[in-house]
Amino acid sequence: MLERGSIVVVKFGSSTLVTTPGNTVNEANFASIVRSIEDLHQAGINVVIVSSGAVALGRRQLSALADKVDITSKQVLATIGQHQLMSLWSSAFAQVSTLCGQVLVTKAELSSRTANLNVRDTLQAMLNAGVVPIVNENDSVAVDEIRYGDNDSLAAQVALAIGAAGVVLWTDVPGMYTANPRIDTAARLVESLSASELEQFRKCVGGAGTHLGTGGMMTKLDAASIAATGGIWTRIVGCAPLDALMAVILGEYPSTLVTPTVALQDGRTRWILANPGDGRIICNVGAADWIIRKGASLLAVGVVDVAGTFVRGDIVRMYSGEVHIATGIARYDAYEVKQISGCRDSEIEPVLGYTAGPVVIHRDDLALL
Repeated sequence: MLERGSIVVVKFGSSTLVTTPGNTVNEANFASIVRSIEDLHQAGINVVIVSSGAVALGRRQLSALADKVDITSKQVLATIGQHQLMSLWSSAFAQVSTLCGQVLVTKAELSSRTANLNVRDTLQAMLNAGVVPIVNENDSVAVDEIRYGDNDSLAAQVALAIGAAGVVLWTDVPGMYTANPRIDTAARLVESLSASELEQFRKCVGGAGTHLGTGGMMTKLDAASIAATGGIWTRIVGCAPLDALMAVILGEYPSTLVTPTVALQDGRTRWILANPGDGRIICNVGAADWIIRKGASLLAVGVVDVAGTFVRGDIVRMYSGEVHIATGIARYDAYEVKQISGCRDSEIEPVLGYTAGPVVIHRDDLALL
């Protein structure tokens, strides 16, 4: 599953790093994680950590906001807890003479192609220098419209940005079950499934398990789906020794492995697939066939309808009927695509009063699912 030089993104939730009740720091867990990562380094595997815990650590110090869940309060708690979180990671890695560094990102940064490349380059440079990246969402400045809301999705986005081989999501249960194991004794662990099977399991999962985190099993399925679009596997695991990460990755402990149905994609394709907006372009059957079988561009003549809003340069989903077949970068605004749907090249300028050509999404800007 892993070759020398591979990169694995490992996400640890608040409940792994901060113990309830009392929000006390679990220093033994930090030490175990660091030992695991050193074992991976010895095997030639690079690790990027996505770490929750800043808000939980802030709650320890500012009791007046400890029970608040609004964005502003969490931002304040994050400003207090973030430096302590990094101090804990730095102290733990110092015990094995390894440096770590903080990388704070927002969804807006990873959605922008230029910023996405900058994040990738920074992470790669840190790994090349032997520095372990500790990534977290920039909660102190993120707002509701641009924050991930859980670090599971952030881990998947980081994996896509850097071209990781896989993602490990550490949780408080062994993996995903056929039903909620807390209330159904007949629930069984799903050891492996393909990304194409994720949708049928969504009804089996519930919300967050503890008050410390914002993510539940649903967010882990969402993250696995995001990673899979770029050809990246995801392992959901918990209740395993934190100092046995290599064995966990190799499947030697109970867990759920989500395998992608496509090979690892190139960086631009991964970025397109990971960052679609709300806009949709519906094409006819003939256009869908040419796009899927021939690698053609989507032309205005093949467009049937438009849903949602988007502007030129936005990433939109492409549908054939109810089936999502591809994602790509639009060359016209939504209202323009709506007006020229079904039009041939010579008919576009009379309709719009101008033309940017017949191509609505060029094949070079298009990623098939």
